[in-house]
Amino acid sequence: MKAILTSMFLMVLVMLCLLPSTSFAVPADTVIVSALPPGNLNNFINADTISSGFVKPNTVFLLKPTGALDTVYWMTAPVSVKGNITIVGYVNPTTGHPPVVAPSIAGDNSSIGNFFTPQGNDTLTVNGVYFMGTRTDSISFTGRFLSAAGPNNCFVFNHCIFENISGAGTPNLFDVWQQDHNSYYVTNCVFRNNQDDNPQNPGFAWVDPGTYPADTIKMYNNTFFVQPYILGSSGYGCKYLDFQHNTIFMSAGGGSFVVYQLHNAVIKNNIFFGAWATAYPLAWYAVGGWGAGLIALDSLSTLKAAPYNMTEADRHVTITNNAYFWPQQMVNKWAQLSAGTYQYMPLRQPDFISAQPGILTDKTTWPNITVAHNDSVDPGFNSTLLTLAAGKMAAYVDTCWAHGGTGQGVRPYVYPLYDPPTWDGVPTNWRTVKGNTYYGYPVVENLRYSNTSLQTAGSDGKALGDLNWFPEQISTSVSQTPNSVPGKFELSQNYPNPFNPSTKISYTLAAKGMTRLSVYDILGREVAVLVNEIQNVGSHDVTFTANNFSSGVYFYKLSNSGTTTTLKMVLMK
Repeated sequence: MKAILTSMFLMVLVMLCLLPSTSFAVPADTVIVSALPPGNLNNFINADTISSGFVKPNTVFLLKPTGALDTVYWMTAPVSVKGNITIVGYVNPTTGHPPVVAPSIAGDNSSIGNFFTPQGNDTLTVNGVYFMGTRTDSISFTGRFLSAAGPNNCFVFNHCIFENISGAGTPNLFDVWQQDHNSYYVTNCVFRNNQDDNPQNPGFAWVDPGTYPADTIKMYNNTFFVQPYILGSSGYGCKYLDFQHNTIFMSAGGGSFVVYQLHNAVIKNNIFFGAWATAYPLAWYAVGGWGAGLIALDSLSTLKAAPYNMTEADRHVTITNNAYFWPQQMVNKWAQLSAGTYQYMPLRQPDFISAQPGILTDKTTWPNITVAHNDSVDPGFNSTLLTLAAGKMAAYVDTCWAHGGTGQGVRPYVYPLYDPPTWDGVPTNWRTVKGNTYYGYPVVENLRYSNTSLQTAGSDGKALGDLNWFPEQISTSVSQTPNSVPGKFELSQNYPNPFNPSTKISYTLAAKGMTRLSVYDILGREVAVLVNEIQNVGSHDVTFTANNFSSGVYFYKLSNSGTTTTLKMVLMK
């Protein structure tokens, strides 16, 4: 009898597998948004909703100019709808410039507190937009770029510029305070002149507090121009940090990574130039001789306890093939302040890596921490830019330490700010080659450097730092800013099906973007995540092995750029 029931059960599974697959794939609905009309960008997106305040599924908001002039989209309130939002900036074919999104001025002279307020379980995807924090009256916008109101968000930004967003009251541009399970995928972006009166504000993100505040942070080919730290946390930090080919140029205060319990991270092929320009006061220097580094590593404390239960051997940290350097103007200013009559306290040049004694040498206790090929080398940036930037930063340091460590309203902007940008001296598109001059972004700065040894010093044989300044080293498919919007994509039936215990899942993407492939049981519970990262256009294969799963019907769902499709498969043991 048992054999008969088993046979009947398997027959039902096979029949279910052969039924038409459940699919929710819908071509992306492209909505072209001009600056005026329809009006403020937030009003348009917030109004384009269905029931319960969710944005219409599969909608792509294309910011496209209606004429030959550059376009500015004003914000009067945050974009706060629920659901996945995709915004694509259309590069003006006449001027070659991306659309600008900037705060407007209310009747009471106030401006928005932040640009986006994700409600939780949302994916925010933005490609090719210039976010400007300066108002038309030249007053600096003082808010955060986004402030999450719920957990489980994913932020995907490519070829965007974040300009003069100063972060009043918080050091975070991407603020996820008290919200868990957020992921960040940031590529080919510039963070420019995001600095307020406090030399440590704002950073990219401070992932604290919370049990699991950040799941994945991947940052490739970005430039941080006059901005403080990148990432900070006093507790968990993030499950996985992947920071490669980025350029940090002239950050004001604090280390680049203030994540003392860094435990699963790759930091390689980057340039740290003039970082932590305000230096480190000797009176705060740790007694044990460590604690003042651009990257600080401490032994585990919080993560030893539940629910993490980690050991030091569980940590996998790779910090390799990075260059760091402090220009002489900055070093001279530290010496002058330390010897001056009004000094706040003697200053000490920061270290690149500052670790509790033993972490970098004791391979028995810390077998998986690898630090190698990190050198103090001058990249050789443009001399005019360097003189201007280092001079302004030195003056800022002077002001900070003359007033007890605060900037007193003096911000180390290198070039004047405009709203809207005048684009004076700016190349006419995202990646231009004029003679022997290379430009990576539509900004005034050009951070291509002359040190030829660093131009091949990466672990991949490429230049250290943001490769957008060396566009000949990036394939067009990866680096070019598209004006296209996401289209259809295809999820194939797994093979073999039924399977035991492994099966291959193939799919094709029509747009580069955040991709998630997950498996659900018959009750709709997510039981496995096979892919959760930014992937390129083209075909992809994933093998799903179900050794620890019971026989039955499972569903696998693929999501990419606002489009979702689901198929079913049968595990037959």
